[in-house]
Amino acid sequence: MKLFKSAVMLAVGLAAGVLAACSDDDGIDNRDLDYGYVQFKLYKEASYVAPSDEATQQQMQTRAAKPQLDYLTEASKVRVTLSYGDQTIVQTLTLSSADSENAEYGIRSGKIKLLTGNYEIVRFTLFDNNDEELYNGNATDPNLTVIPGGLTVHDLTVNVVPRGKVRFTLTKDMSGFTPPTSSTRANISREYIFEEIGKFDVSVKNTQTNNIVEFEQLPVTFSIHFDDPENTETPEGYQTSTCACDSLLSLQAGSYIVIKYQTYDSDGILLETNDTPVESPFTVEDNRTTDADVAVTLHEADEYMKDHYALYAIWKSLHGTEWSYQGENYPAGSNWDFKKDPDLWSYQPGVEVHTNGRIAKIDISGFGFYGPMPKEIGQLTELVELYLGTHNDTNQGFKDPTLDPDQSLTERSRNRMENHRKLLHAMHPATQMSWPCAFALREHGIHTRATELYDQGYTEEQIFEASTGRQIEIRPMDTSHGKLCNGLESLPAEIGNLKKLEYLYIANSAITSLPGNEGEGKEGMQGLESCTDFELYNCPKMAKFPRELALMPKLVAANLSNNKQWEAQDLHDGLSALAEGPSKEYIQMLYLTDNSLEEMPASFKNLKRLGMLDLARNNIRKLHPLGEDVSITELVLDHNQIEEIPVDENGKFCNMDDMSDLSVSFNKLKKFPNIFNSEMIAAISSVDFSYNDLQDYTEEEAAAFNGIYVETLTLAGNPGLTKYPKWLSDSNSEVAYIILRGCGLTEIPEGCFNSKYASALISLDLTYNRLTKLPQDFNAETLPFLYGLDLSQNAFASFPFEPMTCKGLTVFAIRGQRNDKGERCLREWPTGVYQHTGLRGFYIGSNDLRKIDDTISTAIWTLDISDNPNIVFDASDICYAWKNGAYKLIYDKTQNITNCDEMLE
Repeated sequence: MKLFKSAVMLAVGLAAGVLAACSDDDGIDNRDLDYGYVQFKLYKEASYVAPSDEATQQQMQTRAAKPQLDYLTEASKVRVTLSYGDQTIVQTLTLSSADSENAEYGIRSGKIKLLTGNYEIVRFTLFDNNDEELYNGNATDPNLTVIPGGLTVHDLTVNVVPRGKVRFTLTKDMSGFTPPTSSTRANISREYIFEEIGKFDVSVKNTQTNNIVEFEQLPVTFSIHFDDPENTETPEGYQTSTCACDSLLSLQAGSYIVIKYQTYDSDGILLETNDTPVESPFTVEDNRTTDADVAVTLHEADEYMKDHYALYAIWKSLHGTEWSYQGENYPAGSNWDFKKDPDLWSYQPGVEVHTNGRIAKIDISGFGFYGPMPKEIGQLTELVELYLGTHNDTNQGFKDPTLDPDQSLTERSRNRMENHRKLLHAMHPATQMSWPCAFALREHGIHTRATELYDQGYTEEQIFEASTGRQIEIRPMDTSHGKLCNGLESLPAEIGNLKKLEYLYIANSAITSLPGNEGEGKEGMQGLESCTDFELYNCPKMAKFPRELALMPKLVAANLSNNKQWEAQDLHDGLSALAEGPSKEYIQMLYLTDNSLEEMPASFKNLKRLGMLDLARNNIRKLHPLGEDVSITELVLDHNQIEEIPVDENGKFCNMDDMSDLSVSFNKLKKFPNIFNSEMIAAISSVDFSYNDLQDYTEEEAAAFNGIYVETLTLAGNPGLTKYPKWLSDSNSEVAYIILRGCGLTEIPEGCFNSKYASALISLDLTYNRLTKLPQDFNAETLPFLYGLDLSQNAFASFPFEPMTCKGLTVFAIRGQRNDKGERCLREWPTGVYQHTGLRGFYIGSNDLRKIDDTISTAIWTLDISDNPNIVFDASDICYAWKNGAYKLIYDKTQNITNCDEMLE
């Protein structure tokens, strides 16, 4: 109980104390009113302003006593001598501050307890950490009053060297700009741009004492910003740039000028030493921060600056004030802006620079420019890429893989063939197999060019015409012939100065000719000695093939497509000159689609490195063999008038050891060309002779056939093929995927699947023919790896059970069987189909099925029974799986579906 009682009394006492403290009149003041406390604050005399009277500062400076301290932080203790009536009091107190930097703005002493009353400060003495005397001083205001029970703070001023902080900013001095013929900077290892500066040294001189102070390796941060709105010399919204140093540097108070600077890049490599800079005066005041500029002189004669003026000349000549961007890379309506410092003129949409500020890339496709390209383009001698329109200006959404912005120029060069293959395949999608065949391959993780549109999300209905099975054209559409996207009128001969230019694209343009050699400094197209990738696409006002191209020395890839205005003979002769010119040793890719060529030049055999040739959509009637020395990998001859593919004396059209894709669809070939060999080292990926006039081989032609080794063989749309090509088997050809859609097939002879390579067959598209039965050798023994078979749109009156023996069969389609009268002729459901352990898709829609008395397997998880108007289908076996999304039934709600009411809701 005693402990409890004491606790209560203590609580009561504390409460009383609180109440007393909160009371103004009735409470009890427990302070010792005979005493008070004093604390001293020491300030630098140079920047001290007395709280009561700012004018006292001048008095302090005249009354200051004694030696001068370098820094206030040197003082660790203060000894104060006070007089109190007849008494003298001496007290030593410690001094403290947050840190040495803050000490320059004032330090405070410990507190001393004194009797209340009036005192006089006789003197004060400062000591260092070792108690050595540093300084003796007199108080500016010696009078000190100690108040009862309170704290008096009294200021003491100390004569300390006045110092302030300086923040340096590198600015640009362009006041001495002269015509570009003036001399360049002195004392530099190379020309550099303002933005490159990463560090700098600066030397400043105190104009009063002539003392020089040097600061080294100060880091800076580059920034572009709007100019000071108070600067009346620049218009509103004018942009400039600076390199700001974040470091605050200490300097003695006084007036200064900059007398020297050295600039370095971010790696510390010296860029420039300038011993005679603009003086840039600034004043440092005690304990204040001053922003000081170091003016870095820019020179108009530097090459990068000349480049910037060339940009302006190009913009002016091509009516830049009217530009308005239409595309996807920049905001709609974008234009170049020159309301900024000239060294910032390269900050424009479509412009990229090298690290030294020289212009590296210009792409003004989509800006709507027009007019002649000025001769100033010849100044841009470091230019690597120049795009004056491209073939897909209007094809928004399609990204040209050959110009992939995520790949460096080195990567583009290394991946050039693969990138161009992607572009070629996008421009000319392969003939596709039916969806059931593609579905079967997908189930096994197989993707080919004949399934690529499905992989892109297209459906079978979007790819084929339902009535004929003919493939609908699906490809990224480039700009159509005659549609102009810019009004470029001409290029000057000075473009030949661009010795480092690698990419030059001119497209959808009003240009009428290309410049030739006019002499030194005006070499025209011939001077582009590094240009490897060139495009001249859809330039309808260029009436003649530009023979200047034949003089370009190192072309690797050229796109001369969509220039139908060139006459056939003129185009032939121009291409012949190109194939006989200096670039013949380098050309690897040649696009000539959508032109009027009637004969492929025989001189193409000179192009020993030719790997890709696109001659689609011309009027070619005559080819010439390329010969053994041309190992072409991608050849597109679609949509021409070709009746035969010739061979040389060795029986070769070209060297096919590296052939990947050959497409000669939509031509007039009468016979399957005997230009292949079943004994090739590697298989060709795709051979497409669809939509020609191919006829069946005679016995003699079949006996002479050398065979073929190919992954995908496409012969779709050849109504003259009435029999399945047995000559493939007889020649030991090896084929994985065969597309014979829409031919005139009425028979598959026995023996078509008896060859030693028959087991290589994986997918067979026989849709839209007139087949009524399959041969006996169409079975598991000859076709063990057949995954996909589509017999849709044929004339089977009874179900062909032969494929059901193939254990590898994954998807089987037999939709839409019609007899010669157009009547539905297939009524038979393949009883026992559920026993096939490998089947995953079964398409038997658009027939005349009746009542299905058979087990429906959920393992065959895709079943098409749609458009069977008389069907009676018991869905009890699959209803649960269907309701849970584990089964796909393709059906019509008008059909008689029983035992799963949800299907009809």
